[in-house]
Amino acid sequence: MSTEDTIRQAIDAYDRGDADTVAALLHADVCYTINSNADLGPYHADCHSKAEFFNAVSAIQADWSIDSYKLGDLIVSGNRGAAQIQIQMTSHHSGRTTQTRLALFMTVEGGKLTEIHEYHDTANVGTARQM
Repeated sequence: MSTEDTIRQAIDAYDRGDADTVAALLHADVCYTINSNADLGPYHADCHSKAEFFNAVSAIQADWSIDSYKLGDLIVSGNRGAAQIQIQMTSHHSGRTTQTRLALFMTVEGGKLTEIHEYHDTANVGTARQM
C-alpha cells in the first residue's frame, strides 16, 4: 500500500470511528505527538506505542465528540505525508461545537504509520472546551 493510501485510509477510518482499522494501520511502536501550548489547552502527547496512542485519543474523546474529521489537503513525498484536517467537534463540558484545522505530519513504513506529529489551534480548542 502506498504512503498516500495508508494516510487516506487512516484518516477516513478515524472519521468513521473505526478503531480496528486505525489500529491495523499503526505500527506497534508508533510515535504520536501532539505539539501544543499546555497553558492554553490540555491536549499534548508524546506516545511511543499503539496503547499510548489510544490512551491519548481516549483522553481527547472524554472531553469531545468528534463530529467530523475530514482530509483537506495532503502532500506526499516518498514515505512522508503532510495533511491538513478539517475537524468539527462538540465539547462534552459546554455543549459548544467548534471547527478548527489540524496539521498532521506522518511517516509510513511498510503500509503502517510509524510517526504522527499533530499541531492544532490550542487557543481555539481550549476556549471552546471551557465555554
